[in-house]
Amino acid sequence: MGRRIYHRAIGLLVLALWAATNWAAAPQETTLRLLLQQPEGSIDLARAKITIDRMVDPSIDTDAVLRQVDEWAAKARARFPANASNKVKMDLLISTLYEPGPWNDNRPFGYDYTDPFGQDVKKGLLSTYFTMRKGQCVIMPIAFLVIGQRLGLPLTMTTAPYHLIVKYGDEEQGAWTNFEATSALFHADSGYEQALRIPPEATRSDTFLRPFTQRESVALFATASLLPYYRQNKWSERMLAATDLILQANPKDVNAMTFRGDAYYLLIEQQFKSKYPQAEQIPQELRATYLDYSKQNFEWYDKAEALGWRRWGAEERQRYLQHFNNMKAKDGGS
Repeated sequence: MGRRIYHRAIGLLVLALWAATNWAAAPQETTLRLLLQQPEGSIDLARAKITIDRMVDPSIDTDAVLRQVDEWAAKARARFPANASNKVKMDLLISTLYEPGPWNDNRPFGYDYTDPFGQDVKKGLLSTYFTMRKGQCVIMPIAFLVIGQRLGLPLTMTTAPYHLIVKYGDEEQGAWTNFEATSALFHADSGYEQALRIPPEATRSDTFLRPFTQRESVALFATASLLPYYRQNKWSERMLAATDLILQANPKDVNAMTFRGDAYYLLIEQQFKSKYPQAEQIPQELRATYLDYSKQNFEWYDKAEALGWRRWGAEERQRYLQHFNNMKAKDGGS
């Protein structure tokens, strides 16, 4: 037993040393695998996020963005009174980021109203967020999380339908509560269940609103930024490789499941529809592959729906857009 533990410890040390020097040069699938193999409880979430961001934009300067994370944490820490509780630290981190003052040069972070459905992948990058100080429901909670980790706050990630949320371990209540990073407000699970119409099967299966492990949070970073980038470029094979790793880390990631379904549809388009406009034109020796891709496309969406995921229809999109425009008008577009 002791020998096995010793060898495992050496293996993790070697992994960490290799990763520190080789992540930037490794193939993206290898990089993601290494990120998700890190020991739970000791993952630098800021570095993991930036490493994934560099898969989208290789020009990102890892050290420069890490310094920005540390600088924002230092701005908040400088305002902490002696022996501050986590609640006090949490409140001061919120005001440091969201309230105008000398701590942020009177340029607080706010919501980005220029991209209603979050189609611009680069706006989900930490480097872009620090530059623009504008973001949406992907980058705002992730940025809050990675800065909060530097301050030792009990934070993690969770999800709701089409939404990312920070979970805060409230010492006073002795329970997790939700910090909505897009509005700097706290909400109970029931508020999200009602507002986002989370179906009962999602609650029963613990698909949404549960606190994530660190590995699940890293997998979420990849689902939120890397998979949309791959889909945008129609890189079906990369989508399959990435979703395989993500779903190993979090088997309940319903969004990764739908991306995996999309990857199989892209394969159908690339290998069959582009060459054979009619299904009956597909050569006999290729039909088994075509049928398998079609089956996988449907099955991955079925798996997501069984866990409580629902595709937005025209009504849901219109309702969201109306809410978006109402908030934009209320905030004066800023």
